[in-house]
Amino acid sequence: MAVESGKNGTAKIGSTALVDITHWTLEKSVATTRYASNSTAGYKATVAGVRMASGTIDGKWDGSAVSTIIDGTSASLLLYLNATEFYTVPAIISKFSITVDIDNGSVTGFSASFESNGAWTEPTLT
Repeated sequence: MAVESGKNGTAKIGSTALVDITHWTLEKSVATTRYASNSTAGYKATVAGVRMASGTIDGKWDGSAVSTIIDGTSASLLLYLNATEFYTVPAIISKFSITVDIDNGSVTGFSASFESNGAWTEPTLT
Protein backbone atom coordinates (compact mmCIF):
# COMPACT_ATOMS: atom_id res chain seq x y z
CA MET A 1 0.00 0.00 0.00
CA ALA A 2 1.35 3.40 -0.96
CA VAL A 3 1.20 6.57 1.08
CA GLU A 4 -1.69 8.70 -0.11
CA SER A 5 -2.88 12.29 0.06
CA GLY A 6 -5.96 13.29 2.00
CA LYS A 7 -7.07 15.57 -0.86
CA ASN A 8 -9.96 13.24 -1.78
CA GLY A 9 -11.19 12.82 1.78
CA THR A 10 -14.62 14.07 2.77
CA ALA A 11 -17.38 13.52 5.32
CA LYS A 12 -21.07 12.75 5.04
CA ILE A 13 -23.98 12.44 7.41
CA GLY A 14 -25.89 9.52 5.98
CA SER A 15 -26.05 10.14 2.24
CA THR A 16 -25.75 13.94 2.62
CA ALA A 17 -22.29 15.26 1.82
CA LEU A 18 -21.02 18.01 4.09
CA VAL A 19 -19.87 21.03 2.09
CA ASP A 20 -16.39 22.59 2.33
CA ILE A 21 -14.89 20.10 4.78
CA THR A 22 -11.24 20.93 5.41
CA HIS A 23 -10.25 18.36 8.01
CA TRP A 24 -11.57 15.42 10.01
CA THR A 25 -10.13 13.21 12.73
CA LEU A 26 -11.15 9.86 14.17
CA GLU A 27 -9.51 8.67 17.36
CA LYS A 28 -10.26 5.06 18.26
CA SER A 29 -9.40 3.75 21.70
CA VAL A 30 -10.05 0.96 24.15
CA ALA A 31 -10.49 1.22 27.89
CA THR A 32 -7.91 -0.83 29.75
CA THR A 33 -7.62 -2.18 33.26
CA ARG A 34 -4.26 -2.83 34.87
CA TYR A 35 -3.73 -5.23 37.72
CA ALA A 36 -1.10 -7.26 39.53
CA SER A 37 -1.70 -10.61 41.16
CA ASN A 38 0.18 -13.60 42.47
CA SER A 39 0.39 -14.90 38.89
CA THR A 40 1.89 -11.77 37.25
CA ALA A 41 5.36 -12.20 38.83
CA GLY A 42 5.50 -8.66 40.22
CA TYR A 43 4.49 -7.01 36.95
CA LYS A 44 1.29 -5.27 35.96
CA ALA A 45 -0.90 -7.02 33.40
CA THR A 46 -3.32 -5.15 31.14
CA VAL A 47 -6.73 -6.28 29.94
CA ALA A 48 -8.52 -4.61 27.04
CA GLY A 49 -12.10 -3.59 27.72
CA VAL A 50 -14.70 -1.66 25.75
CA ARG A 51 -13.92 0.23 22.56
CA MET A 52 -14.86 3.84 21.88
CA ALA A 53 -14.11 6.53 19.35
CA SER A 54 -14.31 10.30 19.08
CA GLY A 55 -13.29 12.92 16.60
CA THR A 56 -13.85 16.24 14.92
CA ILE A 57 -15.06 17.53 11.58
CA ASP A 58 -13.84 20.99 10.51
CA GLY A 59 -14.93 23.07 7.57
CA LYS A 60 -15.87 26.44 6.16
CA TRP A 61 -19.31 27.76 7.06
CA ASP A 62 -21.86 28.09 4.25
CA GLY A 63 -24.72 30.14 5.66
CA SER A 64 -26.97 29.27 2.70
CA ALA A 65 -26.65 25.53 3.29
CA VAL A 66 -28.93 23.74 5.72
CA SER A 67 -26.69 22.43 8.49
CA THR A 68 -27.12 18.76 9.31
CA ILE A 69 -24.59 19.06 12.14
CA ILE A 70 -26.58 19.86 15.28
CA ASP A 71 -25.14 19.32 18.74
CA GLY A 72 -26.96 16.72 20.80
CA THR A 73 -28.23 14.77 17.78
CA SER A 74 -27.47 11.28 16.51
CA ALA A 75 -25.78 10.90 13.15
CA SER A 76 -24.43 8.16 10.93
CA LEU A 77 -21.07 9.60 9.88
CA LEU A 78 -19.24 8.42 6.78
CA LEU A 79 -15.62 9.54 7.02
CA TYR A 80 -13.88 9.11 3.67
CA LEU A 81 -10.13 8.49 3.47
CA ASN A 82 -10.36 8.80 -0.33
CA ALA A 83 -13.05 8.41 -2.99
CA THR A 84 -13.89 4.79 -2.08
CA GLU A 85 -12.63 3.92 1.43
CA PHE A 86 -14.52 5.16 4.47
CA TYR A 87 -15.41 4.57 8.11
CA THR A 88 -19.08 4.35 9.08
CA VAL A 89 -19.50 5.72 12.60
CA PRO A 90 -22.79 5.90 14.50
CA ALA A 91 -22.24 9.02 16.58
CA ILE A 92 -23.62 11.72 18.83
CA ILE A 93 -22.61 15.27 17.91
CA SER A 94 -21.29 16.47 21.27
CA LYS A 95 -20.14 19.98 20.38
CA PHE A 96 -20.50 22.50 17.55
CA SER A 97 -18.69 25.82 17.24
CA ILE A 98 -18.36 28.58 14.65
CA THR A 99 -15.32 30.82 14.34
CA VAL A 100 -15.77 34.34 12.96
CA ASP A 101 -12.58 36.40 12.49
CA ILE A 102 -13.56 40.06 12.48
CA ASP A 103 -9.98 41.31 12.76
CA ASN A 104 -8.59 39.61 9.63
CA GLY A 105 -11.81 38.83 7.78
CA SER A 106 -10.87 35.18 7.33
CA VAL A 107 -13.43 32.74 5.98
CA THR A 108 -15.88 31.74 8.71
CA GLY A 109 -15.18 28.22 9.90
CA PHE A 110 -16.88 25.58 12.00
CA SER A 111 -15.86 22.61 14.08
CA ALA A 112 -18.01 19.73 15.29
CA SER A 113 -16.96 17.12 17.84
CA PHE A 114 -18.52 13.67 18.01
CA GLU A 115 -18.44 10.52 20.11
CA SER A 116 -19.20 7.03 18.85
CA ASN A 117 -22.56 5.54 19.72
CA GLY A 118 -21.99 1.83 19.17
CA ALA A 119 -19.87 -0.21 16.81
CA TRP A 120 -18.28 1.46 13.80
CA THR A 121 -17.31 -0.12 10.50
CA GLU A 122 -13.69 -0.08 9.35
CA PRO A 123 -12.96 0.72 5.70
CA THR A 124 -12.09 -2.06 3.30
CA LEU A 125 -8.64 -0.98 2.20
CA THR A 126 -7.59 -1.66 -1.37
